[in-house]
Amino acid sequence: MGGERTLIHSELRLGNMVATILRTGFDFGPLLFGLLFIPPVTAQILGGVGWAAPFGLTPLAAGFVVGGLWGLYAQWRGSWLSWQL
Repeated sequence: MGGERTLIHSELRLGNMVATILRTGFDFGPLLFGLLFIPPVTAQILGGVGWAAPFGLTPLAAGFVVGGLWGLYAQWRGSWLSWQL
């Protein structure tokens, strides 16, 4: 009986920990999206169009700069698009 109770409590703690990690991830969603999705897309677009990245950066590094800045802006603003500056 005591072993079952301990197992249930450890499962509940694990569930709470997973929920906390997911909640934190969603809180930083715009920044994570900007750093995890935009850089490879930017690199592919630069390569596909045949453009060189500015300042001698690699296309992926340029994507990280663009994605990071845009993700920070979206995190701060609360939206990816803004009609007012």
